[in-house]
Amino acid sequence: MKRRSRLMVAVFAGMALTTAACSSGSDGSTDEAPAETATPVAGPETEETSAPDVADTDAPPDTEAPPETDPAEAVDELTASDIGITEDTVHIAVAIADLDPIRAAGISLPETLTTEHLFARWQVWADRWNDAGGINGRQVALTQVVWNPLDPATFDTLCAAATLDNELFAILNGNGLTASSMECIIDSGMPILYGDTVGDDLLASGLVVTSGAPVSVNAVAGVNAWAATTEVAPGATIGVLSSNSPLIAFAGDAAKGALEELGYEVALIQTNSLGGDNAATNEEGAAAVNTFKAQGAVHAFMTTPFTENIGFWQAAAGNLPYTILDTAASQCAAFGLSRAPAEASGSECVTASGHATIETDGVAALREETQFELECRAFWDTNFSEYFGGSSMMGVPSGQKPLDVNGKEFISDYDPTYCTLATIFEQAMTNAGVNPTRESYMEAMLNLGEIDVANGTDGKGLLTPDKPYAATAVQTVRLASADSATQPGTDGLYNGCSGPYNCAVVVSDWIPIEG
Repeated sequence: MKRRSRLMVAVFAGMALTTAACSSGSDGSTDEAPAETATPVAGPETEETSAPDVADTDAPPDTEAPPETDPAEAVDELTASDIGITEDTVHIAVAIADLDPIRAAGISLPETLTTEHLFARWQVWADRWNDAGGINGRQVALTQVVWNPLDPATFDTLCAAATLDNELFAILNGNGLTASSMECIIDSGMPILYGDTVGDDLLASGLVVTSGAPVSVNAVAGVNAWAATTEVAPGATIGVLSSNSPLIAFAGDAAKGALEELGYEVALIQTNSLGGDNAATNEEGAAAVNTFKAQGAVHAFMTTPFTENIGFWQAAAGNLPYTILDTAASQCAAFGLSRAPAEASGSECVTASGHATIETDGVAALREETQFELECRAFWDTNFSEYFGGSSMMGVPSGQKPLDVNGKEFISDYDPTYCTLATIFEQAMTNAGVNPTRESYMEAMLNLGEIDVANGTDGKGLLTPDKPYAATAVQTVRLASADSATQPGTDGLYNGCSGPYNCAVVVSDWIPIEG
Protein backbone atom coordinates (compact mmCIF):
# COMPACT_ATOMS: atom_id res chain seq x y z
CA MET A 1 0.00 0.00 0.00
CA LYS A 2 1.18 3.49 -0.66
CA ARG A 3 1.63 5.87 2.17
CA ARG A 4 -0.09 9.26 2.26
CA SER A 5 0.02 12.15 4.69
CA ARG A 6 0.00 12.36 8.50
CA LEU A 7 -2.92 11.82 10.86
CA MET A 8 -4.04 13.42 14.02
CA VAL A 9 -6.56 12.81 16.63
CA ALA A 10 -9.58 14.10 18.28
CA VAL A 11 -11.09 15.92 21.13
CA PHE A 12 -13.71 15.35 23.68
CA ALA A 13 -14.17 16.29 27.29
CA GLY A 14 -11.54 15.28 29.84
CA MET A 15 -13.36 12.06 30.53
CA ALA A 16 -13.37 10.61 27.05
CA LEU A 17 -10.16 8.72 27.76
CA THR A 18 -12.08 6.50 30.09
CA THR A 19 -15.21 5.83 28.06
CA ALA A 20 -13.58 4.36 24.99
CA ALA A 21 -13.45 1.01 26.71
CA CYS A 22 -15.30 -2.09 25.40
CA SER A 23 -14.64 -5.55 24.10
CA SER A 24 -15.30 -9.18 23.87
CA GLY A 25 -13.97 -11.93 21.86
CA SER A 26 -12.26 -14.99 20.85
CA ASP A 27 -12.40 -18.57 21.86
CA GLY A 28 -10.19 -19.58 24.76
CA SER A 29 -10.42 -23.07 26.13
CA THR A 30 -10.34 -23.66 29.85
CA ASP A 31 -9.46 -26.71 31.89
CA GLU A 32 -12.17 -28.60 33.72
CA ALA A 33 -11.63 -29.52 37.37
CA PRO A 34 -10.14 -33.02 37.55
CA ALA A 35 -12.61 -35.83 38.14
CA GLU A 36 -12.50 -37.44 41.57
CA THR A 37 -10.62 -40.75 41.80
CA ALA A 38 -12.90 -43.65 42.65
CA THR A 39 -12.10 -45.47 45.90
CA PRO A 40 -11.63 -49.28 45.41
CA VAL A 41 -14.52 -51.27 46.88
CA ALA A 42 -13.66 -54.21 49.15
CA GLY A 43 -14.70 -57.69 47.98
CA PRO A 44 -16.96 -60.04 49.94
CA GLU A 45 -15.62 -61.57 53.10
CA THR A 46 -14.52 -65.23 53.08
CA GLU A 47 -15.54 -67.83 55.58
CA GLU A 48 -12.02 -68.06 56.95
CA THR A 49 -11.48 -66.24 60.21
CA SER A 50 -7.73 -66.04 60.03
CA ALA A 51 -5.75 -64.24 57.42
CA PRO A 52 -4.21 -66.59 54.85
CA ASP A 53 -0.48 -66.76 54.38
CA VAL A 54 0.22 -64.19 51.70
CA ALA A 55 3.12 -66.23 50.35
CA ASP A 56 0.89 -69.26 49.81
CA THR A 57 -2.20 -67.49 48.57
CA ASP A 58 -2.84 -66.81 44.93
CA ALA A 59 -4.65 -63.64 43.92
CA PRO A 60 -8.31 -64.18 42.94
CA PRO A 61 -8.44 -65.09 39.27
CA ASP A 62 -10.77 -62.29 38.23
CA THR A 63 -9.15 -59.37 40.07
CA GLU A 64 -5.95 -57.46 39.68
CA ALA A 65 -3.91 -55.64 42.22
CA PRO A 66 -4.60 -51.84 41.97
CA PRO A 67 -1.94 -50.12 39.91
CA GLU A 68 0.57 -47.99 41.71
CA THR A 69 0.00 -44.24 41.31
CA ASP A 70 2.67 -42.43 39.33
CA PRO A 71 3.57 -39.32 41.34
CA ALA A 72 4.12 -37.45 38.06
CA GLU A 73 0.45 -38.04 37.20
CA ALA A 74 -0.91 -36.94 40.55
CA VAL A 75 -3.18 -33.89 40.43
CA ASP A 76 -2.13 -31.04 42.70
CA GLU A 77 -4.62 -30.11 45.36
CA LEU A 78 -6.02 -26.61 44.94
CA THR A 79 -4.78 -24.38 47.74
CA ALA A 80 -4.98 -20.74 48.79
CA SER A 81 -1.72 -20.00 47.03
CA ASP A 82 -1.59 -16.18 47.12
CA ILE A 83 -3.56 -13.02 47.87
CA GLY A 84 -6.93 -13.31 46.13
CA ILE A 85 -6.49 -17.03 45.42
CA THR A 86 -8.66 -19.42 47.45
CA GLU A 87 -9.12 -23.16 47.02
CA ASP A 88 -11.91 -22.61 44.49
CA THR A 89 -11.81 -18.97 43.31
CA VAL A 90 -9.48 -16.37 41.86
CA HIS A 91 -10.53 -12.84 42.77
CA ILE A 92 -9.70 -10.15 40.20
CA ALA A 93 -10.19 -6.37 40.24
CA VAL A 94 -11.45 -4.60 37.14
CA ALA A 95 -11.10 -0.82 37.03
CA ILE A 96 -14.10 1.00 35.54
CA ALA A 97 -14.84 4.69 35.03
CA ASP A 98 -17.82 5.95 37.03
CA LEU A 99 -19.84 7.73 34.34
CA ASP A 100 -22.66 9.01 36.57
CA PRO A 101 -20.75 12.13 37.73
CA ILE A 102 -20.01 12.98 34.09
CA ARG A 103 -23.69 12.98 33.20
CA ALA A 104 -24.49 14.88 36.39
CA ALA A 105 -22.07 17.57 35.23
CA GLY A 106 -24.10 17.98 32.04
CA ILE A 107 -21.62 16.24 29.74
CA SER A 108 -23.33 14.23 27.02
CA LEU A 109 -22.52 10.54 26.66
CA PRO A 110 -24.19 7.86 24.56
CA GLU A 111 -27.01 6.39 26.65
CA THR A 112 -25.62 2.88 26.20
CA LEU A 113 -22.34 3.86 27.88
CA THR A 114 -22.95 3.28 31.58
CA THR A 115 -20.73 2.16 34.42
CA GLU A 116 -22.81 -1.00 34.74
CA HIS A 117 -22.40 -1.83 31.07
CA LEU A 118 -18.64 -1.25 31.09
CA PHE A 119 -18.41 -3.76 33.93
CA ALA A 120 -20.66 -6.19 32.06
CA ARG A 121 -18.11 -6.19 29.23
CA TRP A 122 -15.67 -7.84 31.62
CA GLN A 123 -18.26 -10.01 33.36
CA VAL A 124 -19.20 -11.86 30.17
CA TRP A 125 -15.66 -13.15 30.02
CA ALA A 126 -15.74 -14.40 33.62
CA ASP A 127 -19.06 -16.08 32.88
CA ARG A 128 -17.54 -17.75 29.85
CA TRP A 129 -14.59 -19.13 31.80
CA ASN A 130 -16.74 -20.20 34.74
CA ASP A 131 -19.31 -21.96 32.56
CA ALA A 132 -16.44 -23.98 31.09
CA GLY A 133 -15.24 -25.06 34.54
CA GLY A 134 -13.13 -22.06 35.44
CA ILE A 135 -9.42 -21.59 34.86
CA ASN A 136 -7.44 -24.59 36.12
CA GLY A 137 -10.48 -25.58 38.16
CA ARG A 138 -11.04 -22.22 39.85
CA GLN A 139 -13.94 -19.88 39.26
CA VAL A 140 -13.12 -16.27 38.38
CA ALA A 141 -14.80 -13.61 40.55
CA LEU A 142 -14.58 -9.98 39.44
CA THR A 143 -14.67 -7.00 41.79
CA GLN A 144 -15.45 -3.60 40.28
CA VAL A 145 -13.29 -0.68 41.45
CA VAL A 146 -14.16 2.75 40.08
CA TRP A 147 -12.86 6.26 39.67
CA ASN A 148 -14.55 9.54 38.78
CA PRO A 149 -12.97 10.90 35.56
CA LEU A 150 -13.72 14.45 36.76
CA ASP A 151 -11.98 13.98 40.12
CA PRO A 152 -8.34 12.76 40.05
CA ALA A 153 -8.45 12.28 43.83
CA THR A 154 -10.75 9.28 43.33
CA PHE A 155 -7.81 7.29 42.02
CA ASP A 156 -6.69 7.05 45.66
CA THR A 157 -10.06 5.51 46.49
CA LEU A 158 -9.68 3.09 43.58
CA CYS A 159 -6.23 2.04 44.75
CA ALA A 160 -7.48 1.44 48.29
CA ALA A 161 -10.40 -0.64 47.03
CA ALA A 162 -8.10 -2.75 44.88
CA THR A 163 -5.28 -3.27 47.36
CA LEU A 164 -6.57 -2.75 50.92
CA ASP A 165 -10.34 -3.11 51.12
CA ASN A 166 -10.49 -6.40 49.21
CA GLU A 167 -8.31 -9.50 48.84
CA LEU A 168 -7.64 -9.36 45.07
CA PHE A 169 -5.01 -11.15 43.01
CA ALA A 170 -4.52 -8.77 40.04
CA ILE A 171 -6.20 -5.86 38.25
CA LEU A 172 -7.43 -5.41 34.67
CA ASN A 173 -8.14 -2.10 32.95
CA GLY A 174 -8.84 -1.17 29.34
CA ASN A 175 -7.67 2.43 29.65
CA GLY A 176 -7.88 5.50 31.83
CA LEU A 177 -5.74 4.58 34.84
CA THR A 178 -3.26 7.32 35.69
CA ALA A 179 0.42 6.79 36.34
CA SER A 180 -0.04 7.74 40.00
CA SER A 181 -2.81 5.18 40.49
CA MET A 182 -0.69 2.50 38.84
CA GLU A 183 2.25 3.36 41.09
CA CYS A 184 0.00 2.97 44.14
CA ILE A 185 -1.22 -0.43 42.91
CA ILE A 186 2.32 -1.57 42.07
CA ASP A 187 3.54 -0.58 45.53
CA SER A 188 1.16 -3.18 46.96
CA GLY A 189 2.68 -5.90 44.76
CA MET A 190 -0.43 -6.28 42.59
CA PRO A 191 0.09 -7.05 38.86
CA ILE A 192 -1.61 -4.78 36.28
CA LEU A 193 -2.78 -5.80 32.79
CA TYR A 194 -3.54 -2.56 30.92
CA GLY A 195 -4.94 -1.88 27.46
CA ASP A 196 -3.08 1.28 26.52
CA THR A 197 0.35 2.88 26.62
CA VAL A 198 2.32 3.82 29.75
CA GLY A 199 5.64 5.33 30.73
CA ASP A 200 8.81 3.26 30.63
CA ASP A 201 9.19 3.52 34.42
CA LEU A 202 5.98 1.60 35.06
CA LEU A 203 6.97 -1.24 32.76
CA ALA A 204 10.32 -1.43 34.53
CA SER A 205 8.50 -2.36 37.75
CA GLY A 206 8.03 -5.92 36.49
CA LEU A 207 4.35 -5.82 37.50
CA VAL A 208 2.81 -4.10 34.47
CA VAL A 209 1.98 -5.60 31.08
CA THR A 210 0.32 -3.47 28.40
CA SER A 211 -1.14 -3.99 24.96
CA GLY A 212 0.36 -0.70 23.77
CA ALA A 213 4.06 0.08 23.58
CA PRO A 214 5.55 2.51 26.13
CA VAL A 215 5.36 6.16 25.14
CA SER A 216 9.06 6.44 24.34
CA VAL A 217 8.84 3.54 21.87
CA ASN A 218 5.70 4.97 20.27
CA ALA A 219 7.28 8.41 19.99
CA VAL A 220 10.44 7.14 18.33
CA ALA A 221 8.47 4.83 16.01
CA GLY A 222 6.23 7.74 15.00
CA VAL A 223 9.14 10.08 14.28
CA ASN A 224 10.95 7.42 12.25
CA ALA A 225 7.82 6.59 10.25
CA TRP A 226 7.34 10.28 9.41
CA ALA A 227 11.01 10.76 8.53
CA ALA A 228 10.93 7.82 6.11
CA THR A 229 8.55 9.66 3.77
CA THR A 230 8.85 13.37 4.53
CA GLU A 231 10.38 15.91 2.17
CA VAL A 232 11.56 17.98 5.14
CA ALA A 233 15.34 17.71 5.03
CA PRO A 234 17.55 17.24 8.11
CA GLY A 235 18.72 20.56 9.49
CA ALA A 236 15.21 22.01 9.50
CA THR A 237 13.55 23.01 12.77
CA ILE A 238 10.76 20.76 14.04
CA GLY A 239 8.45 21.61 16.92
CA VAL A 240 7.45 19.13 19.65
CA LEU A 241 4.41 19.88 21.80
CA SER A 242 4.75 18.13 25.16
CA SER A 243 3.53 18.75 28.72
CA ASN A 244 4.70 18.55 32.31
CA SER A 245 2.72 15.36 32.89
CA PRO A 246 5.37 12.67 33.52
CA LEU A 247 3.89 10.36 30.86
CA ILE A 248 3.81 13.06 28.17
CA ALA A 249 7.18 14.45 29.24
CA PHE A 250 8.64 11.00 28.51
CA ALA A 251 7.07 11.11 25.06
CA GLY A 252 8.23 14.64 24.29
CA ASP A 253 11.80 13.92 25.30
CA ALA A 254 11.84 10.71 23.25
CA ALA A 255 10.51 12.49 20.15
CA LYS A 256 13.07 15.26 20.59
CA GLY A 257 15.91 12.75 20.89
CA ALA A 258 14.78 10.81 17.81
CA LEU A 259 14.55 13.99 15.71
CA GLU A 260 17.96 15.20 16.82
CA GLU A 261 19.45 11.80 16.00
CA LEU A 262 18.05 12.22 12.49
CA GLY A 263 19.73 15.61 12.19
CA TYR A 264 16.82 17.99 12.86
CA GLU A 265 16.81 21.04 15.11
CA VAL A 266 14.07 20.75 17.75
CA ALA A 267 11.93 23.34 19.50
CA LEU A 268 10.30 21.67 22.53
CA ILE A 269 7.38 23.30 24.38
CA GLN A 270 5.76 21.87 27.51
CA THR A 271 2.24 22.91 28.43
CA ASN A 272 0.99 22.77 32.03
CA SER A 273 -1.39 19.82 32.20
CA LEU A 274 -0.96 19.35 35.95
CA GLY A 275 -2.63 22.62 36.88
CA GLY A 276 -6.14 21.23 36.54
CA ASP A 277 -7.25 23.99 34.16
CA ASN A 278 -7.99 22.34 30.82
CA ALA A 279 -8.98 25.63 29.18
CA ALA A 280 -5.66 27.21 30.13
CA THR A 281 -3.79 24.18 28.83
CA ASN A 282 -5.57 24.51 25.49
CA GLU A 283 -4.64 28.18 25.34
CA GLU A 284 -1.00 27.25 25.88
CA GLY A 285 -1.27 24.76 23.02
CA ALA A 286 -2.63 27.45 20.73
CA ALA A 287 0.16 29.85 21.72
CA ALA A 288 2.73 27.12 21.00
CA VAL A 289 1.91 27.28 17.28
CA ASN A 290 3.05 30.88 17.01
CA THR A 291 6.12 30.15 19.12
CA PHE A 292 7.10 27.26 16.86
CA LYS A 293 6.72 29.41 13.77
CA ALA A 294 8.71 32.21 15.36
CA GLN A 295 11.51 29.71 15.93
CA GLY A 296 11.41 28.66 12.28
CA ALA A 297 9.64 25.31 12.69
CA VAL A 298 8.33 23.84 9.44
CA HIS A 299 6.57 20.88 11.04
CA ALA A 300 5.46 19.86 14.53
CA PHE A 301 4.75 16.73 16.53
CA MET A 302 1.97 16.60 19.12
CA THR A 303 2.37 14.19 22.04
CA THR A 304 -0.29 15.66 24.33
CA PRO A 305 -3.71 13.99 24.97
CA PHE A 306 -6.52 14.75 22.56
CA THR A 307 -8.50 16.31 25.42
CA GLU A 308 -5.89 19.09 25.58
CA ASN A 309 -5.43 19.74 21.87
CA ILE A 310 -8.35 21.89 20.75
CA GLY A 311 -6.34 25.09 20.95
CA PHE A 312 -3.39 23.65 19.05
CA TRP A 313 -5.60 22.15 16.33
CA GLN A 314 -7.43 25.38 15.74
CA ALA A 315 -4.27 27.50 15.68
CA ALA A 316 -2.31 25.06 13.50
CA ALA A 317 -5.01 24.50 10.87
CA GLY A 318 -3.63 25.86 7.58
CA ASN A 319 -0.79 27.45 9.53
CA LEU A 320 1.64 24.70 10.59
CA PRO A 321 1.70 21.04 9.42
CA TYR A 322 1.93 18.54 12.24
CA THR A 323 1.76 14.85 13.13
CA ILE A 324 0.13 13.26 16.16
CA LEU A 325 2.11 10.65 18.04
CA ASP A 326 0.20 7.84 19.77
CA THR A 327 1.58 8.65 23.20
CA ALA A 328 -1.46 9.24 25.41
CA ALA A 329 -4.46 7.19 26.46
CA SER A 330 -6.88 6.68 23.56
CA GLN A 331 -4.80 9.14 21.56
CA CYS A 332 -5.60 7.74 18.12
CA ALA A 333 -8.48 5.40 18.94
CA ALA A 334 -11.66 5.56 16.89
CA PHE A 335 -13.66 6.93 19.82
CA GLY A 336 -11.32 9.86 20.42
CA LEU A 337 -10.89 10.65 16.72
CA SER A 338 -14.66 10.73 16.25
CA ARG A 339 -14.64 13.81 18.53
CA ALA A 340 -12.05 15.75 16.54
CA PRO A 341 -12.95 19.30 15.45
CA ALA A 342 -13.25 20.22 11.78
CA GLU A 343 -9.86 21.94 11.93
CA ALA A 344 -8.17 18.56 12.53
CA SER A 345 -9.46 16.95 9.33
CA GLY A 346 -6.64 15.85 7.03
CA SER A 347 -4.05 15.61 9.80
CA GLU A 348 -2.27 12.35 10.55
CA CYS A 349 -1.25 10.11 13.43
CA VAL A 350 1.28 7.30 13.65
CA THR A 351 -0.40 4.66 15.78
CA ALA A 352 -0.48 1.01 16.78
CA SER A 353 -4.29 1.14 16.64
CA GLY A 354 -6.25 -0.42 13.82
CA HIS A 355 -9.12 1.29 11.99
CA ALA A 356 -12.05 0.26 9.84
CA THR A 357 -11.11 1.70 6.47
CA ILE A 358 -7.90 1.45 4.53
CA GLU A 359 -6.80 3.45 1.48
CA THR A 360 -4.87 1.89 -1.36
CA ASP A 361 -3.83 4.01 -4.37
CA GLY A 362 -6.36 6.64 -3.36
CA VAL A 363 -9.26 4.20 -2.99
CA ALA A 364 -10.72 3.55 0.47
CA ALA A 365 -12.49 0.35 1.50
CA LEU A 366 -13.36 -1.59 4.61
CA ARG A 367 -10.46 -3.74 5.70
CA GLU A 368 -10.68 -7.48 6.16
CA GLU A 369 -10.80 -8.81 9.70
CA THR A 370 -8.56 -11.55 11.04
CA GLN A 371 -10.01 -14.80 12.36
CA PHE A 372 -9.32 -13.65 15.91
CA GLU A 373 -11.18 -10.38 15.29
CA LEU A 374 -14.14 -12.25 13.83
CA GLU A 375 -14.26 -14.41 16.96
CA CYS A 376 -14.08 -11.30 19.16
CA ARG A 377 -16.95 -9.71 17.25
CA ALA A 378 -19.07 -12.88 17.38
CA PHE A 379 -18.62 -13.18 21.15
CA TRP A 380 -19.53 -9.52 21.60
CA ASP A 381 -22.67 -9.85 19.47
CA THR A 382 -23.75 -12.98 21.35
CA ASN A 383 -23.72 -11.00 24.57
CA PHE A 384 -24.63 -7.46 23.55
CA SER A 385 -26.58 -7.36 20.27
CA GLU A 386 -29.83 -7.28 22.25
CA TYR A 387 -28.50 -4.49 24.45
CA PHE A 388 -27.53 -2.36 21.45
CA GLY A 389 -30.48 -3.34 19.30
CA GLY A 390 -28.43 -5.03 16.60
CA SER A 391 -25.12 -6.59 15.68
CA SER A 392 -21.93 -4.51 15.91
CA MET A 393 -20.69 -2.61 12.85
CA MET A 394 -17.04 -2.01 12.04
CA GLY A 395 -15.75 1.44 12.93
CA VAL A 396 -18.81 2.81 14.75
CA PRO A 397 -17.56 4.72 17.84
CA SER A 398 -18.05 2.95 21.14
CA GLY A 399 -21.55 3.13 22.56
CA GLN A 400 -23.03 5.09 19.68
CA LYS A 401 -25.99 4.37 17.38
CA PRO A 402 -25.89 7.19 14.81
CA LEU A 403 -28.29 7.66 11.90
CA ASP A 404 -27.15 8.73 8.45
CA VAL A 405 -28.88 11.28 6.23
CA ASN A 406 -31.14 8.56 4.85
CA GLY A 407 -32.18 7.23 8.24
CA LYS A 408 -29.91 4.16 8.25
CA GLU A 409 -28.92 3.18 11.78
CA PHE A 410 -25.39 2.21 12.72
CA ILE A 411 -24.66 0.04 15.78
CA SER A 412 -21.68 0.52 18.12
CA ASP A 413 -18.64 -1.54 17.19
CA TYR A 414 -17.20 -4.03 19.65
CA ASP A 415 -14.17 -2.76 21.56
CA PRO A 416 -11.14 -4.92 20.77
CA THR A 417 -9.18 -3.99 23.88
CA TYR A 418 -11.12 -6.17 26.31
CA CYS A 419 -11.06 -9.11 23.93
CA THR A 420 -7.28 -8.90 23.64
CA LEU A 421 -6.73 -8.43 27.38
CA ALA A 422 -9.18 -11.16 28.41
CA THR A 423 -7.45 -13.61 26.09
CA ILE A 424 -4.01 -12.70 27.47
CA PHE A 425 -5.29 -13.03 31.04
CA GLU A 426 -6.87 -16.45 30.45
CA GLN A 427 -3.76 -17.82 28.77
CA ALA A 428 -1.45 -16.44 31.48
CA MET A 429 -3.58 -17.78 34.34
CA THR A 430 -3.77 -21.19 32.67
CA ASN A 431 0.01 -21.31 32.29
CA ALA A 432 0.65 -19.96 35.80
CA GLY A 433 -0.02 -23.37 37.36
CA VAL A 434 -2.74 -25.09 39.35
CA ASN A 435 -1.84 -22.99 42.39
CA PRO A 436 -0.76 -19.67 40.86
CA THR A 437 1.09 -16.89 42.56
CA ARG A 438 1.50 -13.34 41.38
CA GLU A 439 5.06 -14.24 40.44
CA SER A 440 4.07 -17.29 38.38
CA TYR A 441 1.25 -15.32 36.73
CA MET A 442 3.62 -12.56 35.60
CA GLU A 443 6.20 -15.09 34.46
CA ALA A 444 3.59 -16.96 32.46
CA MET A 445 2.29 -13.78 30.84
CA LEU A 446 5.77 -12.62 29.85
CA ASN A 447 6.47 -15.98 28.25
CA LEU A 448 3.37 -16.15 26.05
CA GLY A 449 5.42 -15.20 22.99
CA GLU A 450 3.31 -14.39 19.92
CA ILE A 451 -0.31 -13.57 20.71
CA ASP A 452 -3.39 -12.42 18.82
CA VAL A 453 -4.28 -8.73 19.00
CA ALA A 454 -7.65 -7.42 17.86
CA ASN A 455 -7.74 -4.27 15.72
CA GLY A 456 -4.14 -3.23 16.08
CA THR A 457 -0.43 -3.86 15.57
CA ASP A 458 -1.01 -5.91 12.39
CA GLY A 459 -3.12 -8.49 14.22
CA LYS A 460 -0.23 -9.92 16.22
CA GLY A 461 1.57 -9.05 19.42
CA LEU A 462 4.60 -10.36 21.25
CA LEU A 463 5.20 -10.76 24.99
CA THR A 464 8.61 -11.83 26.31
CA PRO A 465 10.52 -11.30 29.57
CA ASP A 466 12.33 -8.39 27.89
CA LYS A 467 9.19 -6.99 26.21
CA PRO A 468 6.24 -6.48 28.59
CA TYR A 469 4.03 -4.89 25.92
CA ALA A 470 2.21 -6.55 23.05
CA ALA A 471 2.48 -3.97 20.24
CA THR A 472 4.87 -4.79 17.41
CA ALA A 473 4.00 -2.33 14.62
CA VAL A 474 2.61 1.12 13.81
CA GLN A 475 0.83 2.60 10.83
CA THR A 476 -0.09 6.07 9.62
CA VAL A 477 -3.74 7.09 9.57
CA ARG A 478 -5.37 10.27 8.26
CA LEU A 479 -8.35 11.93 9.92
CA ALA A 480 -11.47 12.19 7.76
CA SER A 481 -14.66 14.09 8.62
CA ALA A 482 -18.24 12.92 8.21
CA ASP A 483 -21.52 13.62 10.00
CA SER A 484 -25.24 12.96 9.81
CA ALA A 485 -25.51 15.14 6.68
CA THR A 486 -22.82 13.27 4.74
CA GLN A 487 -24.19 11.25 1.83
CA PRO A 488 -22.74 7.76 1.34
CA GLY A 489 -20.64 7.35 -1.78
CA THR A 490 -20.95 4.66 -4.42
CA ASP A 491 -18.39 2.70 -2.35
CA GLY A 492 -20.78 2.73 0.61
CA LEU A 493 -18.41 4.89 2.64
CA TYR A 494 -18.92 8.35 4.08
CA ASN A 495 -15.97 10.44 2.93
CA GLY A 496 -13.81 7.40 3.56
CA CYS A 497 -15.44 6.50 6.89
CA SER A 498 -17.50 3.40 7.54
CA GLY A 499 -20.42 5.55 8.71
CA PRO A 500 -21.55 9.14 9.36
CA TYR A 501 -18.88 10.05 11.92
CA ASN A 502 -15.30 11.28 11.97
CA CYS A 503 -12.81 8.49 11.51
CA ALA A 504 -9.22 7.63 10.63
CA VAL A 505 -8.36 6.12 7.27
CA VAL A 506 -5.25 3.93 7.15
CA VAL A 507 -2.80 5.32 4.58
CA SER A 508 0.33 3.22 5.13
CA ASP A 509 1.54 -0.31 5.63
CA TRP A 510 2.33 -1.62 9.08
CA ILE A 511 5.87 -0.72 10.08
CA PRO A 512 7.67 -2.87 12.69
CA ILE A 513 8.67 -0.99 15.82
CA GLU A 514 11.82 -1.46 17.82
CA GLY A 515 12.18 -1.13 21.50
